[in-house]
Amino acid sequence: PFTPRHKMDFSDSVLVQEQKEITLEDSDSDELMIDELQKTNRGLEKHIEQLEESKEDVGNQLDILTRKNEQLCEELTEIDKLAGQLEKDKERLLDAAVKELEDAKNEIHQHHRTIENLEHTISNLTSDSSLTKEQLEHTEVSLREKQEENRTLNALVDQLQDDQNRLRKKIEKLERSEKSTVLACGKSNAMAPSRLDSFIKSLEEERDHYKREAENMRKMLRRQSLSPKRANTQSLQLESELKKTLRERDELQTMLEKYERHMAEIQANVKVLTSDRDKANTLYDRAQQEITQLRREFIRSPKTPKSSLTAQSILQRVENERDIAMSDLRRMTTERDSLRERLKISQETSISDRAHLEQRIEEYQSTIRIMENEHVEKKSKLSLMKETMASVENELKILTSRAIDTEGELSQQKAECESLRLLNGETEHSLEETQRRLSAKIGDFQIAQEKLIRLEEKLAEQSSHSLNLREEISILKGTITELDKEKDSLIFSVDKKTENISTLENSISIKDATIKSLRDALSELEDSARQSAKTTKSNEQEISRLGRKLDDMSDELTKTGRDRESAVKENSSLHDQLSKSKLNIQTLNNKLKDSQNELEDTKLKLQSVKAEVVRLDSLNNSKEKEYRDLLENYRRTSSQAENWENKFRQMESECSSAKLDLMGKESERRLLKERVDSLEKEIEQYITSEQSYKSQVSNLTKSITRAEEELRKAKAEKATILEDLTSTRELCVKLDTSKEVINRHLCTKNQDIERFQDELESSHSEIELLRKQLASERISVKNMETLLVSNQEKEFQSQVHAQDLDSELQLLGDKLALAETKLGTQSREAAQLRNKLNQQEAELEMTKRQLSTERFERERAVKELRRQTCYPATSTLRESLSPSRLSPERTFRPSERTYQSPERTFRSHERTFRPPERTSRSPVRRHDRSVMFREF
Repeated sequence: PFTPRHKMDFSDSVLVQEQKEITLEDSDSDELMIDELQKTNRGLEKHIEQLEESKEDVGNQLDILTRKNEQLCEELTEIDKLAGQLEKDKERLLDAAVKELEDAKNEIHQHHRTIENLEHTISNLTSDSSLTKEQLEHTEVSLREKQEENRTLNALVDQLQDDQNRLRKKIEKLERSEKSTVLACGKSNAMAPSRLDSFIKSLEEERDHYKREAENMRKMLRRQSLSPKRANTQSLQLESELKKTLRERDELQTMLEKYERHMAEIQANVKVLTSDRDKANTLYDRAQQEITQLRREFIRSPKTPKSSLTAQSILQRVENERDIAMSDLRRMTTERDSLRERLKISQETSISDRAHLEQRIEEYQSTIRIMENEHVEKKSKLSLMKETMASVENELKILTSRAIDTEGELSQQKAECESLRLLNGETEHSLEETQRRLSAKIGDFQIAQEKLIRLEEKLAEQSSHSLNLREEISILKGTITELDKEKDSLIFSVDKKTENISTLENSISIKDATIKSLRDALSELEDSARQSAKTTKSNEQEISRLGRKLDDMSDELTKTGRDRESAVKENSSLHDQLSKSKLNIQTLNNKLKDSQNELEDTKLKLQSVKAEVVRLDSLNNSKEKEYRDLLENYRRTSSQAENWENKFRQMESECSSAKLDLMGKESERRLLKERVDSLEKEIEQYITSEQSYKSQVSNLTKSITRAEEELRKAKAEKATILEDLTSTRELCVKLDTSKEVINRHLCTKNQDIERFQDELESSHSEIELLRKQLASERISVKNMETLLVSNQEKEFQSQVHAQDLDSELQLLGDKLALAETKLGTQSREAAQLRNKLNQQEAELEMTKRQLSTERFERERAVKELRRQTCYPATSTLRESLSPSRLSPERTFRPSERTYQSPERTFRSHERTFRPPERTSRSPVRRHDRSVMFREF
């Protein structure tokens, strides 16, 4: 940028240029001035370049400012979104609070309903208690039936134990038979099919035996099901026992089915083995037939010698022996394998059956123990019932004795009644005494009434306490409303801040408009700078043209100087030429004047150029001022942006604090709601207790009124006694009975009063406990508030940590996905490699078989050659075994006709033996056959 230092340097350069121009006018050195002008032009060009660079910097800064403004706009939009979300959250919370209040009301109604249901259940229980008494009578009958059923069950348990012992014996027999079969298999080299048939028959007999036992068990269970009906409560145990026995029956049936399946599998395996054996025999017969045909053809050939007949007979005998041995070996191997498999299967089945049977035996033992315990319990119950019956009988005896005593007392009373006629006076005295007693009891009643009044006062105090609690609830509701108001004020402050943000956005838009105007001014300045550059270029062209003229003039001046020197030298000889030289001088002076005029014009032009430069300097100064203003505006805007950022951070902190306050207030509100609910529940409990007390008081008042009525009746009876002395007997009896009733009522009332006093004391203690609980709850609420603040901080930290962990988990998930894809590719490659290995193994087996067949053919051919050569040669053979005739080719020509090369024979064998390989069901048999062919 163009600074004041540059201005000072530029002014100094101008002064230096002026001084140099003065010296040039004095010394006529125009070249230096032109050089200085060129330097100034270069300086101006550099200054213009610097201005362009400063303009680019200003444009970059403007772009940065626009980006920052966009970021601020985005942040403001985010703040608006957050404010909307806060409003939505507030609405949700209000809706949730309304719903919670409705739920609380519904719960209160439900509690009322449950109380009504409980009262109904109490009435039902009273009716059930009467029914239970009737059921007790039925239980006595059911006990006898159960005793009989226990006897039947004990008999069934004994039968089951006998069956278990039989099964154990059969298992032992099976083990012994298996051991004997194993020993027989080890001793015998071959097993005839008759033994197999006998073994199968024994298995079938065992199956039939198990079926019979299962049918017997079913019959026993059916007989058991025909027992008489049982009671509802204790019949469930017997039904559970019957279910257990039925389950055991089903398990035995499943075991029988498993044995049957096992037998069917054995029969199927036997059938498969017999079919394989038949097929192998047929194939072997075919092979033997083909061999015999080939031998016959070989014998029929005319070129074979007679000695080959004996060799062939020997071969036939040897081959027959070999075939017999091979058939024996095959049969033994097949029987051995089948017996091993059967032994393994039978051992496994026997082990599993033994385990199942042992488990069943243990279950039966446990059931027997349970039944024994139940039997003992039933015996104890029967003994208790007998004891109760004995006590009841004793009570009946006591009652009968009392009835007899009462009869004697009645007779005595009759005698006393006769004596009472004489004792009417005494009765009057006794009546007066009874009146005194009644007055005393009336005083006791008054005391009881005073106590009841005190109780009512205490109830009033409790009601006042409940009112105080309700006032506290209203105060808490007021605090909730205040909290809502504070929440509304916070929302209003947020709205104000959003309005401030909108005003700031308007100011930012105004600043954007000023920045656009400044950009337009800069574009105009750029256009003016371009025009000034064009003018400077034109001035430079004119200056170069003037420089050329000055060069011509300097050349002419040098020529004149030379002419002067020549004139001085030739003054003596060239006086005639002086006039000419003077004329030339004059002409030169005119030219000098013209050149001076031109120099003055150039000076004027330079002055105009200087004025233009000064004007450009002023423009540059104005531009510098504008640039400074822009810098100041930029600084102001940057400071304002920083202030806005700080304010935004403050807003964020305030929003976070507001959120935390809202969370805390919401938690407080929830706690207060819970507290209000608990207090409402306590109030309801107090109300219910009040209602119960009121009902008790009403009952007491009713009882008192009844007592008063009874007293009135007694007074009326007294009046009738005074009036009618004849009815004194009946009145005395009635008075005695009424006295006893009144005494009982008084006793009950005294007990009720004591009970009420105990209840009042317990209520006082409960109230003190409730106060203590309220104090402890307040302390716990304070602790909970502190814990909530700490928990909120911990939750914020945990959220940050959770975000970090989520990012790490995402990275790990990506890594796991890559590893899984790699594993999938590797598994696919491994599967492909395994398939290839299997194919290669199959090819190797094929090649091994081919090699074995080729070896077999070669060995056979070598053996035949050896036999033919080693056989004792006769004279005919020696003659025939000349090198010309008996070449190996001629000797084997007939064999070629019959056999058509050993490869074809082996192929024919392969063709004949392919079907059993296909029909064979196990790879072990194929392997055995390949081994047999190799041995063959």
